[in-house]
Amino acid sequence: MIDKTLLISGDIFLFHSRGFNPFSMGIRQLTQSFWNHTGLYYTDLYNQGFIIEALGGGVVKTPVEKYLDEKRSILRVVRIKPEAFKDTLEYDSGLALAIGRIKGKIGLKYDWGAIAWLGIKYIFKGIYKKGRTFIPVGNPLQRREEFYCAELLCEGFSGASTIHPYLFQGKTMQKCDTSTPRDISKSMWVKFVAGKDLV
Repeated sequence: MIDKTLLISGDIFLFHSRGFNPFSMGIRQLTQSFWNHTGLYYTDLYNQGFIIEALGGGVVKTPVEKYLDEKRSILRVVRIKPEAFKDTLEYDSGLALAIGRIKGKIGLKYDWGAIAWLGIKYIFKGIYKKGRTFIPVGNPLQRREEFYCAELLCEGFSGASTIHPYLFQGKTMQKCDTSTPRDISKSMWVKFVAGKDLV
């Protein structure tokens, strides 16, 4: 059970879906990660908590209570580190900027094309270990106004920090259109808050 009092707006939820779900299992297998989904936590003016997430039906706002008991998913909550920003002022304004951007995408469609490309990319990487340099940079099937979960969060936080514009960029130097929940979980710019302490 996640203690809601530990959460602040801008925290990031990572999900490991329980039960038999071929799509979630495929994401975990291909990305070699425990996590298959991610979303952003925020509270509204009435102190109601929500997760903004990109699901198959599009970008939605889900009451956080749906997930806190962890019956549907194993959870890990992380928070962007203040040291990823120039100073406290930029940290506060950067979180507000990211939350606003991500909230502004509610209602947009899910990016099935980008997900299909990620599947192709990871299968190719698995088959041709030495041929990784032949994989095209970026995601040619990504659509500008459609998002999958990690892409949604990455786009929201991109440029929020002047010193680390891509907070979830891993060793492969990927941009948002190829980001995964694994990249967020392994980012050096997030710290553990609650749930399962596993990257």
